Amino acid sequence: MKPFLTDKTCPERIRTPAPPAVFGLPVRTLSIASRWCSPATGALLAGEIGRKPANLHLHIQRISLWHGLGNEAATAAAVIDLWIILGALGQELRTRMLRQHYAALDKLDLGLYLSEHLQQGLDRHDPLIALPGSVLSRPVAGARAFLRTVPLPSATAS
Repeated sequence: MKPFLTDKTCPERIRTPAPPAVFGLPVRTLSIASRWCSPATGALLAGEIGRKPANLHLHIQRISLWHGLGNEAATAAAVIDLWIILGALGQELRTRMLRQHYAALDKLDLGLYLSEHLQQGLDRHDPLIALPGSVLSRPVAGARAFLRTVPLPSATAS
């Protein structure tokens, strides 16, 4: 490793360059390389999904990672996050994920529930889909109508 100068006016201040990053994910593949298959990579992907929830590539990588590690609860949570971000769109992708990961979803009693919601998708506020590993679910118990509509007084009433 060659040292480099940080300040040309003070050559005694020599700093060694930072080593290259020891982590990184493949950009063009949907599955994670075997050397990166770890729960730490799952946490990294969950954080990235929290920052960029519309990135479907990250969702698929996260699902395949947890499925490859054999963690069914985390796989189900990743599938739920994908369903939340797809909304009413992407029915074919939702169907494919449901078929591939039905066993993991059924262990959490979500298999039939998701198949019933295949047409309209999921609501992120649904308390039934609030899994411990889900990043995008925001469960709300009860009604979500926090404000009521109040009629405005008419202008001619004064």
